[in-house]
Amino acid sequence: MIPVRATTIGDRLAVLSARGPGFDQIRLAAALVVVGHHAWWGVNDVLYRFSGGFIQLGLFAVIIFFCVSGFLLAPGLARSGDLVRFGVNRALRILPALFVVVITSMFVLGPALTTYSLAEYFGSAELYLYLKNVLTLMSHYLPGVMRHGQEVQVNGPLWTLNVEVWSYAMLAALSVAGFLRQRVLTVISFALVYLAYVGLALSPSLRAACPQRLLDFIGLFVYFIAGTNLYLYRQTIPLSGIGAAVASGFALIGLASGMGAVALPLCVPYVVVYLGLSEVTSRVPLKHDLSYGVYLIHSPVILAFLTVFDLAAGWPLALLAGSVTLILAYASWRFVEAPALKQKASVSRWVSSHIARTGSGRGVESEPAAGRHEQSNSLTGTIGAGAAE
Repeated sequence: MIPVRATTIGDRLAVLSARGPGFDQIRLAAALVVVGHHAWWGVNDVLYRFSGGFIQLGLFAVIIFFCVSGFLLAPGLARSGDLVRFGVNRALRILPALFVVVITSMFVLGPALTTYSLAEYFGSAELYLYLKNVLTLMSHYLPGVMRHGQEVQVNGPLWTLNVEVWSYAMLAALSVAGFLRQRVLTVISFALVYLAYVGLALSPSLRAACPQRLLDFIGLFVYFIAGTNLYLYRQTIPLSGIGAAVASGFALIGLASGMGAVALPLCVPYVVVYLGLSEVTSRVPLKHDLSYGVYLIHSPVILAFLTVFDLAAGWPLALLAGSVTLILAYASWRFVEAPALKQKASVSRWVSSHIARTGSGRGVESEPAAGRHEQSNSLTGTIGAGAAE
């Protein structure tokens, strides 16, 4: 009797013509969890208590973004190594909507909520420091925007975008170094980041000695590169509902036993990829990718409701803020994000030709080849955040 070969991730991608039907749904669900985290549950939620303080639902949603991002962004660089196209695509996905949200926060939300006079507000250097957020360099506060006499962060979740950008840079560096072709080197890279992640989680003294920005990067990049490895080894890794259930079980056991750092990077990326390639998650079709807009916009909306109506955290705030955020996220997608993404091919060609004209001295991919790559690269999906995405 000839044994039946298990279906792999690669087999499933071939059936789906290299498209994951459920990734948009997963990202939107994760973005809405982040809204619930900031508007309702706070840090001390059910997952935080279950995991002994290791992780809460908001951060768990963010690691889902990074798993998806690592899996979806690997194919283009693995096939072509086209850094220009990769950089342009990432910039057009991240920056236009971010720019609009930052400028709107500065010149609409801030003046509406500030306790300063408008002259004091617009004359404050703190206002213009907030522009750093356009480059994913954090500046949390706007002048005079307070709650109960204390300065409040206007859009704290933006911190994950800087980690996201550095994850893109690391993926590009792995491509240049040939790691995406020599897959074992990417596995070794994951192993090193994983060991650092576990070591930092289990050693308070080591964690205290590590800069916060490095902690943040390692804590999210480990999931990004795990997703990348799942794509690179797609032809050998089985795609199984039983495997996803077992991985979920191990993740829960790890969280309950205080070993969440050991279990989550090994289990969560597989479960996320399984769900993203499953027909189950795609039964409610999405015509628009609202996850990034939800992630960018929800915190200023929550702040407005808290400040203007003096609402307390809870389900009414989550429902109101979530509804308004979804409407604004649709507007962001319709009028900012989607139009920007339509320019990917033309901007990539312009940048490539400009590099060629300035005498890079190296062959730049020709326009016809770039066009062929654009048509074939159907798996290079977009991020939510976290984002987060």
